[in-house]
Amino acid sequence: MKSHGLVFRILGIMQYFWYSSDKRRERFVKMCADPDVQRLTWEAYMNKELVRARPAAHIRIFFDDLSHLLGWART
Repeated sequence: MKSHGLVFRILGIMQYFWYSSDKRRERFVKMCADPDVQRLTWEAYMNKELVRARPAAHIRIFFDDLSHLLGWART
């Protein structure tokens, strides 16, 4: 837990938020179809730490997440 605690805390926050309603869960599943999300998730899973590479991908994912949260994204 000492070396991976931050990852588990962030995943817990994400799970609490995105799985709190069916509508949010469906939006989360839609976001997971993104190749950048899949790549960063895989790298985080394999290395057991948050991935800080590819700043452009993080920025794009941030704005994609924001559009889903605000209901602007097509679902």
